[in-house]
Amino acid sequence: MTKTPQSVIVIGGGIIGLASAHYLQQAGLQVQVIDQGEIGQGCSHGNCGLICPDHIMPLPRPGALRKGLSAMFKSNGPLSIKPGLNFRLWAWLFSFARNCNERKMLEAGKGRHAILHYSREFYTSFIKENNIECDWEQNGCLFVYGSEKTLDAYDPIDRVLSEEHNLPARKITGKELEEMEPAFIPGVAAGAWYYKQDAHLRPDKLVAGWKNLLQQQGVEFIEHCEFKQFVTGGSSASAIMVQRKEADKQEEMQADAMILSAGAWTPLLNKELGCNIPIQPGKGYSITMPRPKICPRYPMILEDEKVAITPMQSGYRIGSTMQFAGYDSSIDPKRLSILKTGSKKYLREPYCEPIEETWYGWRPMTPNGLPIISHAPKLSNVVIAAGHNMIGLMSAPATGRHVAELVTNQPTSIDATPYQL
Repeated sequence: MTKTPQSVIVIGGGIIGLASAHYLQQAGLQVQVIDQGEIGQGCSHGNCGLICPDHIMPLPRPGALRKGLSAMFKSNGPLSIKPGLNFRLWAWLFSFARNCNERKMLEAGKGRHAILHYSREFYTSFIKENNIECDWEQNGCLFVYGSEKTLDAYDPIDRVLSEEHNLPARKITGKELEEMEPAFIPGVAAGAWYYKQDAHLRPDKLVAGWKNLLQQQGVEFIEHCEFKQFVTGGSSASAIMVQRKEADKQEEMQADAMILSAGAWTPLLNKELGCNIPIQPGKGYSITMPRPKICPRYPMILEDEKVAITPMQSGYRIGSTMQFAGYDSSIDPKRLSILKTGSKKYLREPYCEPIEETWYGWRPMTPNGLPIISHAPKLSNVVIAAGHNMIGLMSAPATGRHVAELVTNQPTSIDATPYQL
């Protein structure tokens, strides 16, 4: 794009779409956000709400392939891959394997650090200044391990985060850990790494508050409006075709620029975009309930089990696991059981009744762990913002700022190279 646009349509109303709308509106553009369902009802709704600037290292790293294969063949393992001839998935897995080395891990880490660091600082001021009620707390986060072997295996990662990114953690073991977090069953956890700078919130409340704020500032939200295709002319898009829920025919929406923040759905538009977007839907689950009587003081990730625990002011959530099953929309009871089993191993009161919600979301997983924030090769006025893996909430503000800079032809605040197609 050479001419600065005046209007923009954001396709996808999750946390990435909201953050993009925020910065585009601040840049003076007329902004519309459409979503095929309700705003924030995808991965932005039921995730565990962790804001961890230390989530720098991607999933593809040395040893990840071996651990993943081991977990896949366990009935109660955190990773599940649906059998079948899904050639795109197997190509993705092959690319993932090629990224499981130290050089690629450190390269991806630098790109992730840039967007995670800014976003953490943004949330601290943004939530307070705008009085957004979203259960925001800055208590830090515990990365918990069940054995000394896995606890000590994190030592090299801690050194990298501390020395290269100024993100040190404190290693806590024994009685000190149990005194710090009385919700643990005594003697079960070998230890934990404590990141003091981490925060957490309730994502659905953040989305609701942010949406209301943007509406007050003039952003238009259109729900139950399904994107169908781009209307193109030459190397750009002049409009999009959409289908509203109650309408019996498609209609055209015009804008100078478009943002595609459709998460795991993005690869379905590869042909129109003129590229091969390497995203696979990695299905995650969560269970939300009231706070148990013996509720953890700190949010935590049970690393050996790959289960996250978030004690929120208005509730309590257990989440995670990874299931590659395409765009399957069912809820697998076995995956929910894995969450309960993992939390039961460590916590005196791991869950309680009544269950308020069982949920799944398709995480947009890339094989190198980096999001794609880039102009579409075939359409110069379309910016893709997708593939945030498991750090969408954590990195949305920096993504939104980067999107707005690309759209308005401004120099980018961070190096754009890691996120380009």
